[in-house]
Amino acid sequence: MTPSSPLSRRARLDRLGLLSTAVAALAATPHAFAAATPNCQPWSATAIYTAGNTATEGGKTYKANWWTQGNDPATNNGVTGTGIPWTATTSCSASPSPAPTPAPIPAPTPAPTPAPTPAPVPAPAPSSFTSGTVNFHLLLGVSGYSTPQDSITLTGDNYTDLLMSNVLAGVMYGHLLQHYTPGQQFEKDYLYGSVLGQLLQENLATQYYTASSNLIDPSPDQQAVMGTGQGGPYQINNYAADMVSGTYAPAGHSLINFVALQPNIGYTLANAATQYQRPTPASFNDKYYGPMLAAYFHFNDYIALNQIGKGAGGWTTPWEPQYDEAIANFTQLPGNFLEILLNTAYNQGYYGGLVQKYSALGATATAATVTSVNAWSNVWGVDDTYQQYPYQVRYYLNQLYDLPVPSTSATTLVTPANHVAFPMATLQVVFSDTMQKMAYAPSASTYRLFTAAQAQAAFGAALTANGVAATATLDLSNATQRAQIFAVLESAIGQLETATGSRFDATTLSQLAPN
Repeated sequence: MTPSSPLSRRARLDRLGLLSTAVAALAATPHAFAAATPNCQPWSATAIYTAGNTATEGGKTYKANWWTQGNDPATNNGVTGTGIPWTATTSCSASPSPAPTPAPIPAPTPAPTPAPTPAPVPAPAPSSFTSGTVNFHLLLGVSGYSTPQDSITLTGDNYTDLLMSNVLAGVMYGHLLQHYTPGQQFEKDYLYGSVLGQLLQENLATQYYTASSNLIDPSPDQQAVMGTGQGGPYQINNYAADMVSGTYAPAGHSLINFVALQPNIGYTLANAATQYQRPTPASFNDKYYGPMLAAYFHFNDYIALNQIGKGAGGWTTPWEPQYDEAIANFTQLPGNFLEILLNTAYNQGYYGGLVQKYSALGATATAATVTSVNAWSNVWGVDDTYQQYPYQVRYYLNQLYDLPVPSTSATTLVTPANHVAFPMATLQVVFSDTMQKMAYAPSASTYRLFTAAQAQAAFGAALTANGVAATATLDLSNATQRAQIFAVLESAIGQLETATGSRFDATTLSQLAPN
């Protein structure tokens, strides 16, 4: 089959019924949310810190790189962008506070001087335009399939809002992982890009997208990826309720069980058990909602691999206990290959062998292991789409990020020259439009959609916290500016949770009603 065929990925219905009843214990109404600790205060394991917040521990000061809770800064600090939540700093505020003027006689302690707001990042002159091309649908180094079958032309900004919504979903994916495993590290470029890379590889006709429509795939071939058993442009077709002990029943971790998704998902708990027998809900093709569904689908894999790996008689699946060992190891291994492990789980399925392979590698991985796994030579010329898939995703993303990609051989690399301008004003609109599709639960049985005002306020606060001007335009293809884009989105998601006292990983076994 050609790489562009949706059926060449895998038949995902074999994964129905795999989740253990153990996941039911994870289902709950939204978790209680701790208040953030002010800057310069001793670190607290229960406090919420967002990008730029500072905390002290052991006589040292640390600055949060993004939303974090429960990650000890003394053991989770490093260089921004590596997946480590804290960076050691010499100042206990985002910018040094002015030194107090000595008083000749004792006096009452004055109120703390607020830390100055970071100088806004101006719109950089290289990044005020979008240009270039991203090629996709190919097999790396495989004769007859190494030439890309499809491409999107970046010039003209037609795809910019679609790229934004998928990057936002990728950041949400990482946010959910770090909720489930505090301190989890990963290579942001690739894990945050997994949703976008999946769209390019899985959808039949992303190149037909038009910014004037809310449809991800407006082409006449749309039904090929929206029909029964498919699951939308991202092919997330195990959206049915999990099968437990041979019968269908909601077990707490299907897409329908997430509070954030339930109001707009297009089916209910009552008919979730047979939804896979029906055409894909129209919401799966919405450019603001569909990417978030894909993010939660990947998060579900992350949970499921942990939950179903443990049988009553001990380890009963080929990826355990190595999978859990890999997850634990990755919390201490910056720039690891977590997204490769999870992308193979998505693409091949749990029992295909690759999850076992990457779990075993991850369990004892070192920096040298990461370098070895990252090599293009692992799949160059390999005529197997399951092995190729995570590297295809990386190849597509490298084009967007202007990172080297292989050309005539695995070691002959070329660096693209693309630009993807992300105006913060446009990104704020995409953030708002996306979040208005999402919900939180103010009580155990009701939901409330996030409002435009809430989303815009959270995004505005995130810009301020990261010192980025609302009028700035950042270039996704520039590493430094890409890190700023990620930081703004990380902070905006955390700000929205804090403002509403909710969590995006909250689940429910009830059919929620609007409030």
